Amino acid sequence: MPVAPRDEFDMYAIHLDLGSWSYALDDVGLVYGPGWFPFHRHIERVEPNPSAPLLPRSVPTGKTAPTPVRISPDVEHRAWRNEYVVLQPVDHRVQAHMRLYAGGRGAGARIRRVAVEVDLRNLNVAVPAQCPAPLRHQAAVKGRRVLDLLMSARIERRLGLSAPTGVLAPGLHEPDNAEDGSAESDSAR
Repeated sequence: MPVAPRDEFDMYAIHLDLGSWSYALDDVGLVYGPGWFPFHRHIERVEPNPSAPLLPRSVPTGKTAPTPVRISPDVEHRAWRNEYVVLQPVDHRVQAHMRLYAGGRGAGARIRRVAVEVDLRNLNVAVPAQCPAPLRHQAAVKGRRVLDLLMSARIERRLGLSAPTGVLAPGLHEPDNAEDGSAESDSAR
């Protein structure tokens, strides 16, 4: 179902102004793989473990497969409960499962679940016809930002990177390991 039939109450939902933020990848263990959708995970097979017969082990197969991923606004890592988006690859299309802010309500807010379709072949975004008129602009803007993130990831992949780097959420970047210690945080000094 591309649009939930009614709004839901979310006690922890926030209203994020559309502003000028972007989406960032908020998922780990990903690599770049072939095809329209850039984000893949390694495929593993389970086999008996000779050293622990009751505990099977996972063994890499050397192959990857497209996988659903979670993205979030890049303005504050892990702070946007209703602003997370799950990207589900279909073929040359990606379904972006969103929870759009539909209005305040006491301590929380009303949200509406909507699946926006992002077409990587034609580089366009389709908001479902059933999406309520007051939410269509929000869905379109966020859908376009999803497309921007996917295109940035595809550019990184074309540049020869094996895994996402520039499209990662701020908290998922590896800390710099400078030999002179200049990469230490202020709190560590």
